[in-house]
Amino acid sequence: MTGALAGQRLGRLVAERSLADGTGVTLESMPRAEVTPPGAAEVTGRVEQAARHLADRPDVDDREFRRALDLWLRTTDRAARRLDDDPDAPLPPDEVYALEAVVRADGTRPSLLVRNGVVDPAQPLAAGWAGQLASAGDRLTRAISAVGRVEPTHPSGSDFFGTCWVVDDRNGLVLTNRHVLAAVIERSPHARARRSKGFRVLDGAFVDFAAEAGSSDVRRYRVVEATPSRVDGTIFARLDAAVLRIEPLPDGPQEVPDALTVSADPDGPLGRLGSHCIVGYPAQPLYESGTVEGVDWTWVTRTLFGNVYGVKRLAPGMTHRPLGSIPRDKRRWVFGHDATTLGGNSGSPALAWSDSAFGLHFAGRSIDTNYAHAVSAITSELRALGVPIDGLG
Repeated sequence: MTGALAGQRLGRLVAERSLADGTGVTLESMPRAEVTPPGAAEVTGRVEQAARHLADRPDVDDREFRRALDLWLRTTDRAARRLDDDPDAPLPPDEVYALEAVVRADGTRPSLLVRNGVVDPAQPLAAGWAGQLASAGDRLTRAISAVGRVEPTHPSGSDFFGTCWVVDDRNGLVLTNRHVLAAVIERSPHARARRSKGFRVLDGAFVDFAAEAGSSDVRRYRVVEATPSRVDGTIFARLDAAVLRIEPLPDGPQEVPDALTVSADPDGPLGRLGSHCIVGYPAQPLYESGTVEGVDWTWVTRTLFGNVYGVKRLAPGMTHRPLGSIPRDKRRWVFGHDATTLGGNSGSPALAWSDSAFGLHFAGRSIDTNYAHAVSAITSELRALGVPIDGLG
């Protein structure tokens, strides 16, 4: 993530976390007002505290981790001091990368592993979101179970297509992105048209509703039909949505997970909710950052955070670019959010901390450049795909 806007967004998040810690309020309760200095000592202190938890992994090489941590600490301190002097100061790329790691590690914008179908509120990375996770309860648990990984016959954490979620369990319908379906078709030599319905019938594509870190559990279904949105165009003019129909496998579970409520409530896309969360399967990025002034930030990030990709995660965040505020979005059906996501999150639902989904994530890989379609703005297009909308049928 580079650029002035990304640096400004990260600087604001880091400062808000410092202020929240100092005043004892939750992150989502922080007023979005003027930019304030983050406090270099507070920020580096959070990094050192987070590092103790990050190092508590079986795959950690102590010497390599210490090297990466030293680089991270030095760069973070430099960035924080720069922002203390001038909260609006532009940040060079290495300091942007360092602060992006900070907000992932200190609980500001974490990417939390799902284990046994839940996210543990007590895990260190949950930090300021622990109360929200605990209060969400069973409705969030049901939502997590309805999110699946679209994958080939022999998948892995580095070989899958994207994320989907159940929108109609009775008919076995799941919603994903059009570009996820395109990747499936490109990889599936046996995809063919079924003229009677205009669908594609897929051979060799599946959905697994498990795929968790450290677990061999599989809850897999085969994809039998797919319908892409017919609204095409460039960038935001295209509706990046597709519906897949899934069926049970002979040796797999026979009931499709309960559907999420597809909600046309505009509050989430308009930024009226205090926060929300994204559930999906972030993939290993083609690039994470790069080498800046002799420091390979891809190596730093992987050493600090491990190399666990393609498994189910929950990422909390907020709508910071409300529906209708994005200049290139002429159709006014896209909003921007700041949850930590990566490529495999394509097709993830934006959830109101419950089993109600108000958005379909389709692009982005950083704090500042995440985009989702607002259900409230695409209800007619979704209904044309067979997606039931809450209150509309």
